[in-house]
Amino acid sequence: MKKVEIYIETTIKGPVVKDGKYAAALVFTKSTGESEDRFVKGEEPDTTFNRSILLAMIQALEKFTEACHITFHMGNSYVKNMVEAGNPEKWKRAEWRRTQGKEVQNKDLWELYLEKSGKFDHKIEFAWSKAHEYTGILQEMMKGEREDVG
Repeated sequence: MKKVEIYIETTIKGPVVKDGKYAAALVFTKSTGESEDRFVKGEEPDTTFNRSILLAMIQALEKFTEACHITFHMGNSYVKNMVEAGNPEKWKRAEWRRTQGKEVQNKDLWELYLEKSGKFDHKIEFAWSKAHEYTGILQEMMKGEREDVG
């Protein structure tokens, strides 16, 4: 199983609703030990930090053609904790309702995440990181100063 590190950055931090951009670096480790970088980016009007992170994760997962061992590196503990606790699967079984009976926020993206992450039966892990080696590159991409999208 190939190992892939995915580093995510967004222009939104914290609990606000505004126009936001996101970018992700997908770092594939080849059998030779060499790494290959691929990038994705996007934007959404009137979005949130959680939505931006989920959009980046989904867009990155769409690039895969086989099962991989994936580690997402991000500064969003909510999304990380929800996936690690198995909540998206629980919400799906509960018809997208939380235990209090309220509808799950970002249901559309959680459904897409489950679809894309289950397509090839990836092994997915998370690492919380405020900054990483791709932070500067991804920020430049979101500002339009760099076009490494591939």
